[in-house]
Formats: sequence, C-alpha cells, structure tokens
Amino acid sequence: MSNLFHLLTNLAIEPKKESVFINNPKLFMDEVGLSEAEQALILSQESTKIAALFADEQVELAISAADPGPDPLPDPDPFPIPDPGPSPPTDVYA
Repeated sequence: MSNLFHLLTNLAIEPKKESVFINNPKLFMDEVGLSEAEQALILSQESTKIAALFADEQVELAISAADPGPDPLPDPDPFPIPDPGPSPPTDVYA
C-alpha cells in the first residue's frame, strides 16, 4: 500500500495525528514520505481525484467462510409461545 493510503488511514483513526496534520500539513506529509504530487493532491482537497488513486488498490478483507465452531457461552432456547387454545365459534347467533 502507498504512503498516502497509510496517511489517510492514520488520520481517520488517530485524533492526535489529525490535530498535527491540521496545524502543519506540509511538515506532516514530509515526515510521512509523500511525494510532491501526492502532497499537492491532498492540499487540493479534491476528494474524487484522491479516491481515484485507490481505484486499483485491493484492500485486504477479513472473510470467514467456515463454521466458527460451537458457541463458548450456552444460549438457552427461548421459551415456546403458549398455545392460545381453541378459538371461539364465529357463527353463534346464526
């Protein structure tokens, strides 16, 4: 993954880094190792162009395709709904 991807991810999940970036974006991007073109793109704030850089990137996903096994905590089945009994006849006064 690119340095730009890591920068954006870190800014999204770490408020302290976001604060440093807001106060001095150029210095922060230099320290992360972004190229001049990447820095110009970030400073332009054009979200569609920034997103286009990641169009061909594949993000690793966590997919579970197997049975995870038994539940370690027993979950009792809910109580059965009681039978309401026979319904009253509808043609009593006919």
